[in-house]
Amino acid sequence: MANIDLDDEFLKLFFSVTNKSVPDSINLRDMKAQLIDIVDIIRNLNENSKKPIKSDALGNNNPEEGEGEDLGPAILVVDDLGVITYQLKVLLSKFELDVDCSQEIYDAVNKYKKRKYQYVVMDLFIPTEREGFILLTELKKLAQTYNVPTIIGVITASPRKEIEQQCRLRGADFFLEKNNEWQTQLLETMGGYINAEKDPDEDL
Repeated sequence: MANIDLDDEFLKLFFSVTNKSVPDSINLRDMKAQLIDIVDIIRNLNENSKKPIKSDALGNNNPEEGEGEDLGPAILVVDDLGVITYQLKVLLSKFELDVDCSQEIYDAVNKYKKRKYQYVVMDLFIPTEREGFILLTELKKLAQTYNVPTIIGVITASPRKEIEQQCRLRGADFFLEKNNEWQTQLLETMGGYINAEKDPDEDL
């Protein structure tokens, strides 16, 4: 992996390349720390995996060949920031499931209609919580319409406690706040769901 100097100018350039301005809620110093963490996560996952983990640098939003077909269990990651879809794709690739990414709600809905994902991990502010709630409600309706037991998880940097309750009421199966340990919590939570799918009678 290239050794990139993650200074403020690089971060501003990164956001400009992804056609996104730096959100007011994101401190560039914190983002630099997160990007450095990504490097460590990729290295650790590759060292602990039998095969290298492949992930597109910013999350590929273009439909891949065969999209819409039954390609097996998959995860849909939804976040309007490319740096976050990249980070989530790297983390969730640990489970050896296909990881597709989307950066806006209409594309996410269209992707779900085509593939009917087993798992969805979505940010709530895309770019505002209103759009996030709309997407969460729509995905839950689609899952019920298609009779697909989709696990939907919401992650957000907002510290407002009432948001979790609203997400639960709209059908979120789990909710994580982006604190200092959110990456580990996400892996543990997703691992619990995936292992339960693999061994449904384990606790019987």
